[in-house]
Amino acid sequence: MASVPAVAGARPQVDLSVSVTTSPEPFVPGGIVTVTMTVHNAGPETAGAMLPNQQSIVILEKPYDLVDRPAPFVLFEPATGCTAYAHVTEPIPGVPGGGIAFLFTYYFDAIGPGESRTCVYRLRILPSTQADFATYWETLNPNEDDINPSNNRFDYTFIAAEPPAPVAVPALSPTGWFLLGIGLLLTPILVRTYRA
Repeated sequence: MASVPAVAGARPQVDLSVSVTTSPEPFVPGGIVTVTMTVHNAGPETAGAMLPNQQSIVILEKPYDLVDRPAPFVLFEPATGCTAYAHVTEPIPGVPGGGIAFLFTYYFDAIGPGESRTCVYRLRILPSTQADFATYWETLNPNEDDINPSNNRFDYTFIAAEPPAPVAVPALSPTGWFLLGIGLLLTPILVRTYRA
């Protein structure tokens, strides 16, 4: 599977792209969403071959600012097909609130030219996440030269389900109010009679 650079010591030439689908769509606050991420290498050389014993293909998700609100979701369980990490950044001196953010990072094994790898993971959407939110995933290739950077990023908007419609409570008619009042007046009498 591994291919070597045409010139010894040269950085491999690769063309990585990323695409993502989610299910269900739209999401329900407090529910589970399955994310399927596919990373494709159009070549001409193997991506990740420079470090064959490591998952050196890295996908970064948009950082989520934690200063004013929590992240919209948490990772529900380990991913399959990649290694997924979630971590909080270190505070930045001088930035309001420390500039703290929640980061999600995904690591893939080497991908040969013309091949793809798919990662599936599940998110638990926080109950407080009631509205749509935008994100993106992008490739990070510290060990290769990507010959087509225009397809390194995939933008996506998670769509929130519409909240359930409120249930209308029928209004009481004058007769209904009268009967309710009679019932409330008679309740103490009936209780005393029953206890007697």
